[in-house]
Amino acid sequence: MSNVFRGAWGAVLVAGLMAGMSAAAQGANYTLTVEPNYPADQIREVYGPLVGYLNRTTGHRFTVRSAANFNEHWRDLRSGAKHQFVFEEGHFFDYRRKRSGAIGVARTQENSAFVIAVADPEIAAEGLEGIVGRTVASLGAPNLAYVLVFDAFRNPLAQPEVRSVSSKWSDGPDLVFSGDVEGTLLPAYMASENPALTEIWRSREVPGRVFSASPELPQDVRQKVADALLKLHEDPEAYAVMTELRTERLVAVDQIAYDGLERLLVNSFGYVAPAEPAAPAAAPAAAEAPVEASAPAN
Repeated sequence: MSNVFRGAWGAVLVAGLMAGMSAAAQGANYTLTVEPNYPADQIREVYGPLVGYLNRTTGHRFTVRSAANFNEHWRDLRSGAKHQFVFEEGHFFDYRRKRSGAIGVARTQENSAFVIAVADPEIAAEGLEGIVGRTVASLGAPNLAYVLVFDAFRNPLAQPEVRSVSSKWSDGPDLVFSGDVEGTLLPAYMASENPALTEIWRSREVPGRVFSASPELPQDVRQKVADALLKLHEDPEAYAVMTELRTERLVAVDQIAYDGLERLLVNSFGYVAPAEPAAPAAAPAAAEAPVEASAPAN
């Protein structure tokens, strides 16, 4: 083989190796699905800092996506549509892990809770009963706030009239002040941000929002993303991410803490309760040893 040929062939091998190393260094493409808590044109803006952080710290490339509304998010979940990474409230996560085996990799440190707030002092003076039959703005069903309301107000004759008219939580106060509704559902962390509103109902707390991963993803990829999320609060540029996520830090997920939250979806169209694990089969009774007949005495 001539030196020229060997040199050309060596160059091809080196180029191929360099290309392979470059591809490996660039990582893979992954999608992060988030709840439709914002209009479509704001999703990328809100989650942009998080995507940038994950791209920078994991070596992979992330794209954020969201369903058009909560009904579509719920329909995809029921259908078993495959998702790589998801960020959502606990009732959806519990449903997803029981049907699809989703693995929790991190959660918001803060629990989730919601309030109903009003601006009219006369309604506020009535207390909890003042909201019965009143119109209340909400994001679409079955978001967590919506299902928590109907978990608390189980009597159909003593419920607020929850209307899915908000495209983001901050729309609620505007709808109250414009007179379109009499009250609004808000995440508890937003209650103090609107001093002109009076809180008249607060939901029970449930474990916070969860980042989960498909069990079909490589374990090392899941671990790398988990490590990045759990160290997010240590990053010098974390403030912008934390501000958008509305959390002080992300912590490990105790999946048992979420067990049963999917039952908040019981009144949602298409909900089917998870199959109960089969009881272990009873062990067959041990056969008694035959008793030998004794010979008659003489």
